[in-house]
Amino acid sequence: MKSTIYSDVSELTDLINGMARSFSQSNVPVPSGICGFDGFIDTFIRMESPESMAAFGPKVAEAAGIAASYTSQHQGDKFGGNGPLLTAALSDLHQAEIDLHYIGALGDPEVLPIYQQALGAKTTQLYTLAQPAHSDCLEFTDGKVMLCDLRTCSDITWERLIERVGLERIDQLLLAADFVAAVNWGKLPYVGGIWKQLALRHQALGRPAKQLVFFMDLAEFEQRPAQDREDLIRLVAEISQHCRTMLSLNLKEAWQLAESFGGEFRGQKAPAQVAELAGFLRTNVAADRIIIHPNDGAACASAEGLSYVPGPYCREPLISTGAGDNFGAGCIAAALMGLDDAGMLLLGNCTSGYFVRSGKTPGKAQVINFLKAWQDGSLQERL
Repeated sequence: MKSTIYSDVSELTDLINGMARSFSQSNVPVPSGICGFDGFIDTFIRMESPESMAAFGPKVAEAAGIAASYTSQHQGDKFGGNGPLLTAALSDLHQAEIDLHYIGALGDPEVLPIYQQALGAKTTQLYTLAQPAHSDCLEFTDGKVMLCDLRTCSDITWERLIERVGLERIDQLLLAADFVAAVNWGKLPYVGGIWKQLALRHQALGRPAKQLVFFMDLAEFEQRPAQDREDLIRLVAEISQHCRTMLSLNLKEAWQLAESFGGEFRGQKAPAQVAELAGFLRTNVAADRIIIHPNDGAACASAEGLSYVPGPYCREPLISTGAGDNFGAGCIAAALMGLDDAGMLLLGNCTSGYFVRSGKTPGKAQVINFLKAWQDGSLQERL
């Protein structure tokens, strides 16, 4: 299998020039998509002392059976969930030139004001299925810990979707859709039924095979039992028979999924090793593209071969929650533009890299300026 490993930004000139040419094309049709299917209210807590997960873990272990107190900053509530964050990022990256329909847990019976304010102007229509779940996000300099109340996640089902949206409307959306962005399988126990039915309905409507981009991000799935993972693998294969599938994982999730097939990759973080992991997963999971995104780059395995593209690593992110969703938005945008695997990874990396430095998703012009700064060595930790 062909393997292309880029190790430094100095090797990306051709990729960057190709992306700039794609961005400059005029008369590009406005893409349309269905996004879903979760919804969270996130309470953000920035840890001060200790400020890193590496230091926090041992301190908590030492305090077991006693008590502990640590300083932090409460930074308020924000709309959250992988689906809403990905949807907002898609809108901003396309500078609102995209037709987005979000279906998820945005309130019951009405969409909550926090979601109306966050997504109302970025989407064509919002559909709510249930009350949002809740997360307390402990943010450290080297990562985050999510404390999640997931009780309402069980309300996200195909039956509830049909009840709230209607089959006729779903068919209308699928007939117009260029993509489906389906995220957070790990926390939505019945969402697999929604994924499957959307793919089946798309096929039943007579749409050509491999035309619909079907992007899947599992999110943290450690709590899902082994049988669920086996069902997921079969589900991805079923969806891939008709749709152009993209399965996106962070490095920890990729390690965990590989273990389902006897693959032992834990601790392997070098670019070639991450690319090899992507290839291993693609031999066992029937997705068109397997994507893995560590903090400092990303890899893809597809019919094109194996690719690894470095990212503009940020040592002390302004914000980390939402970084993966911005990466996913970049990958979807790249797929809709027809970029190859390396171009897709580059756009995902830069969308995420811009976000963690600024807390905002870049437009396409900002992506190009960001790339130029990375190339000439002037890229800052804050934008």
